[in-house]
Amino acid sequence: MENKFFRLKKIKAQLKLFAPVLFLIMALALIGLGLSQNPYIVQVKNATADALVPVVHVMGAPVRWGKSFVGGVHNLFSVYTQNKQLREENKILIGWKNTALKLAEDKKELEKALNYVPSKEVSYLTARIVADNGGTFARTLIVQAGSENGLKKGAVALFPEGMLGRIIEVGTSVSRLLELTDYTSRIPVMVGEQRFLCILTGDNTDYPKLISIPEGAVIAEGDRVVTSGHAGIFPSGLAIGTVISVDNEIAVKSFVTSKTSEFIRLVDFGLDDTLIKDKKCECQSDE
Repeated sequence: MENKFFRLKKIKAQLKLFAPVLFLIMALALIGLGLSQNPYIVQVKNATADALVPVVHVMGAPVRWGKSFVGGVHNLFSVYTQNKQLREENKILIGWKNTALKLAEDKKELEKALNYVPSKEVSYLTARIVADNGGTFARTLIVQAGSENGLKKGAVALFPEGMLGRIIEVGTSVSRLLELTDYTSRIPVMVGEQRFLCILTGDNTDYPKLISIPEGAVIAEGDRVVTSGHAGIFPSGLAIGTVISVDNEIAVKSFVTSKTSEFIRLVDFGLDDTLIKDKKCECQSDE
């Protein structure tokens, strides 16, 4: 009996010694079976999978139920929190609604008292940028829209971030757009909270400069630059960029560049610009 016990103990020790090798061989064999494309082996794998799917589905039911329960509790608390937040926001919005209605009534009364002339209707169209004629000596674009689309000279080119330039030549189906950074571009602007009146001039770099700065005006980095509306070229308040340097020259970084999008919005604000003179567009479509 004692010899039999020692014999079993010896066999067990040998199995422990060779167990890693056996498991490795089994793993490699399973990997080989999994990669095998033998039709019989594939059929066996599919049959095994079909047989195990219901078992796995049943065994996973408690886990799915637990996740669903936890998710439901979480959603319940989330809905309660969101409902509370929405109630607070609704109170604030009701207050703003009352304020807006009061301001709208005051606006109507003031317009009547001042005999206010309302602004003209704004029209716009969206066109594709088909060519970039920019380079060292010019910053212009060709857009696929012209007189046949109702586009007029002086239309303002806008991206969601701000203003890019304006249409200077209108053809039948294509037009030329002058960017703010072109060396021929001169735009009356307002700078900073003090709204200093200056001129933004392009120099064919990505950073146009401010000139004609009022005496005593203090302009700092980060000041916002918008159109002033003078000369009837642009309406007041269109976003252009921010001041990034005030050392030797006051440089402005535009909010947008010509590479922002393939499409651009061309807006006609209905301004009677005395500086805009009719000129036939010499640009040609790339089509």
